[in-house]
Amino acid sequence: MPTGSTDVHGSRLRIVSALLTALVATTLAACGGDDPPVSTDDPEADVADAVQRTLRQRARAIVERDPVRFEGTLAPRDGGFVAEQQRYLDNLGQLPLGVVRIDLVEDSLEQDGEGYWGVVRVRLELQGYDAAPVMTSDRWRFAPSRNERRYLISSTTDAGWEAEHGPQPQPWDLGDIEVREGPGVLGIFDATTVANADVVISAVSEARFEVKGIVPDSPAGPDNRAGRAEPDGVVVYTLADPAFLEHLEGLPVSDPDLLDGATVQVPRNATDVDGPVASYRVLLSPHVLDQGSEVLDRLVRHELTHVVLGDRGREAPLWLTEGIAEYVSVRPIAPAERRLQTGALDLVAAGVNDVPSDDDFAGSDAEGWYAVAWWVCEYVAATYGEPVLWALVDGLASGTDVQSVVFEQLGITTSELVEAGIGLMRRTYG
Repeated sequence: MPTGSTDVHGSRLRIVSALLTALVATTLAACGGDDPPVSTDDPEADVADAVQRTLRQRARAIVERDPVRFEGTLAPRDGGFVAEQQRYLDNLGQLPLGVVRIDLVEDSLEQDGEGYWGVVRVRLELQGYDAAPVMTSDRWRFAPSRNERRYLISSTTDAGWEAEHGPQPQPWDLGDIEVREGPGVLGIFDATTVANADVVISAVSEARFEVKGIVPDSPAGPDNRAGRAEPDGVVVYTLADPAFLEHLEGLPVSDPDLLDGATVQVPRNATDVDGPVASYRVLLSPHVLDQGSEVLDRLVRHELTHVVLGDRGREAPLWLTEGIAEYVSVRPIAPAERRLQTGALDLVAAGVNDVPSDDDFAGSDAEGWYAVAWWVCEYVAATYGEPVLWALVDGLASGTDVQSVVFEQLGITTSELVEAGIGLMRRTYG
């Protein structure tokens, strides 16, 4: 039952402001569940109208945090399903919701006995954290009510359809969550990790200001996708339950158990992963919290650098974006205390002839390649000036040939660049 991408101040429920309620009420006009059925000469059109009324009632119930209205959209024959749906409503009740809209896809109804399966589109926005509502698709079943005047939701899971179209879940779709909020940070935890909520939110909140003080804004491009999208609040997931992690694709390491953190890209349309992005969210593995504040703070700054770069770094090679993220992550640390990744010197001793490929960052020598990328960026900043780092990102933002951009801006090849970066690293760390 995916709903797309993920105000609580010590409590689980945020009250929606009067202005937001009025705005959403306008958006959800004619959403009420008490609308009389409309009869036409087309029975399937009547069913579609009845289903859409149910979906509008569900959306309004979510916005208004109304469990009675919400339960009125559910077929009551399956107690387990109703309980699962109520848990889902409880999860959403903790989130700062903006737009909530649920629509039946036209001509998607398929009869199944007395009921129908239909494809629905869910649009859900985290207000203050998403630049636009996130749209996901799913296939639900609708069963006739006892008086057959309405069609109610009897299932939100079609395993076959989801296997073909890809699941699109967020943590609130998969299990109980605990939400906490700090300055510019929305934290998504579970029962195991919520005890660390204050530590995580404090680290992310402070790192937001540190990173923004280093990474400059870029001018917006013609499609308004460059630069920082507003609002710029950050969503961070810290979950012991691996269910959400198991649904993620494109993780920076091949073994999720080795993952310390990642930046999760949430497209505005979940079926268009290369399209416009609603937000970039941070995933932190709970085991990082056991490694001390220095490790946590550096990791958070690294991931937030990806968030702040956003669309600006989507097309750039990983050696540049990961190198910059490492470069930014160590800025607040005294130079003598900046630790080099394990195995970095052994990797370069074995021979490094060029900048790493994207695949190298998911391989067995990933830690060493992160260090190489970091020191390539250190060399660029020290030799040409820090603004040249951002010029390289912008020069490679459209997928332009790497060699030509590097030579045009630095006057050297990528092989010469990595050699210089490694030389600086060796002189620094011996």
